[in-house]
Amino acid sequence: MREGKPDPAIAVFLAALFIASAVPLIDGADGEEPVTQLSNGFTATHSADAPGRFEPVLYSHNGVFAFGFLRVGSASLDLAVVHLPSSFPLWRATPARVADWSRPATLSFDSRLVLTVPGVGELWSTLNVVGDTVALLNSSDLVIRLFNRRGTPWRSFENPSDTLVLGQNFTMSSPPLISKNRRFSLRFAKTYMALHMEFYGGRTRPMYWQYTAREAQPENATQPPVYGRLDSRGFFGLYLLGGDQSVDMLAFDTFVRNLTGAFRRMTLDDDGNLRAYYWTEGSKAWTSDYKAINGPCELPTPCGAYGLCVPGGAPKCQCLINSTASIAPPCRAEESTDLCGGGGGQLFDVVRRNRVSLAYKEQLPFETYKTAAECEQSCAASCSCWGAVYNGGSGYCYLIDFPVETVVYEADDRKVGYFKIRKAQQQSAAGRGMSPGVTAAVVVASLVLASLAVAGAYIGWKRWLRQRRAGGVGMEQELTPGHYRDLKSMDSPNNSFKT
Repeated sequence: MREGKPDPAIAVFLAALFIASAVPLIDGADGEEPVTQLSNGFTATHSADAPGRFEPVLYSHNGVFAFGFLRVGSASLDLAVVHLPSSFPLWRATPARVADWSRPATLSFDSRLVLTVPGVGELWSTLNVVGDTVALLNSSDLVIRLFNRRGTPWRSFENPSDTLVLGQNFTMSSPPLISKNRRFSLRFAKTYMALHMEFYGGRTRPMYWQYTAREAQPENATQPPVYGRLDSRGFFGLYLLGGDQSVDMLAFDTFVRNLTGAFRRMTLDDDGNLRAYYWTEGSKAWTSDYKAINGPCELPTPCGAYGLCVPGGAPKCQCLINSTASIAPPCRAEESTDLCGGGGGQLFDVVRRNRVSLAYKEQLPFETYKTAAECEQSCAASCSCWGAVYNGGSGYCYLIDFPVETVVYEADDRKVGYFKIRKAQQQSAAGRGMSPGVTAAVVVASLVLASLAVAGAYIGWKRWLRQRRAGGVGMEQELTPGHYRDLKSMDSPNNSFKT
C-alpha cells in the first residue's frame, strides 16, 4: 500500500531545491547560506501569492526538513515541519482558531514563537516559554534553545500533532496524537496504548483499539509507566519510563528484512487507523509498513453515522435505516450534541436490526441481561444512551453512550441492535403550518381586532376635538396621575415594554 504522493506545486519547488545541490535561500539572495537558526526579533509574514502551499522560513542542516507556513485545505493556514522530499507535514502547530491564508499572517520569535493575524490576534504560540534561538534538528525536531545550548525549554517532539518519527518518545504525559480531522486520538495509559473516538470536543472518548505491553505488570503499583518509541530497525518499542527496559514491541513488515537507511514515521490517519510508513532514497511515495487495524469493517467509522459495514472480499456499506439500500456513506448527518441536549421535549425514532454487532465491543462497557428487551429498556431509559447491541448467546448488552457510528453485519440472529435516531428539530409554534380553517379564523380575528382599534382611535380623537373647541380639559389635567394601583397594572408579565 502506498500513499502520500507529493503535491505538484511542491514537486516543482523541490526540483528547484536540489538544483546545484543547494537548499534555496529564504530571501533569494545569491551566495547566502540557508537559514538554520532564528533569533529573538525574527518576524516573517506569509505571502498569499506564494507559488506553493508550503512557504519555508527555517531549514535543518541536512536540508531534508523545513519549518514554515503551510496552507491546509482551501483556506486554512498552519505552521508545520515538512519532510521536503515527500512534502508531508510531520508536525503541525494546529491553531485553536482557523487562520485564512489569504490574510497576511505573521510568525514572530521573541523568547517564544507566535502566529498572529491582523484584526484577529494571536492564533498560536509556545506558551510559558523563554528562549533565545530556534533551530530545526536533523531529526525533524523543532526546538527553542537557550544561549550556548544550555537547555531546550520547548521542542516539537514533546508536543506531537498526528505523527511520531524516529527517536521521539511518546509517554503518558505527552499530548495525544490527534488525527488531522480531529476525530480520533492515540493515548498512553500506564501499561497500554489505545485509540479513541473523539466526541463533543473530547468530552466523550470511546475506545476502539487497545494494545497492552505483554511484560508490563498492571498489578505492580511501583512499576513505572510504559512509553513508546519508533525504532529504525522496523518496530515500535515499548519500554519502562526512566530507562530502556523493553517490555514489548510492535514489529513492522520490514522488521525481518533488516531494512537500513529508511526514514520512518507512525501516523494516526483520518480513518482512525494507526499506521507506520517508511521513505528511502529515491522513493516517490511513502510505503505502508504496519497498521493497527486490518479489516475495513474493523475501523470505527468506515460507513459513517448509522452505517452498516458488510465484511467480505470487497466490504460494502449499507444504512441501518434502510437495509435494502446499498449506498455510499453518509446515511445521515453526523451528530454533534448528545441526546440530553436540546430540551426535554425532543423526540426520537427507533430502529431495530438483527444480525448486527460492533467491531470494538470488547472495549465498551456492558451489562448482562436475559433478554434483548431488557437490554433495550436499559438504553431507552437513559438519555445519554444512543443505542444498544445485545448478544443472545452470552447475554451481554453493549451500551453505546455516544452518537451511533458504523456497526458490523454478523450472520447470527441472536445478535440484535436497538438504535435511537434524532428527529428533525420541531418548528416553533409561530412557524408551524396550520390547517386552512385555523388560518381563516386567525385572519378574521386579526381583522376584527384591527377594526376595533381603528374605531377606538377615531372615537377618542372626536372626543378630544369637541373638548378643545369647548375650551374644556387642559393639558395639565390630562396628565394628572391616577392612583398607584393603576400604575402597577402596567407591570404585567404581558407588557411588551417591560425590560
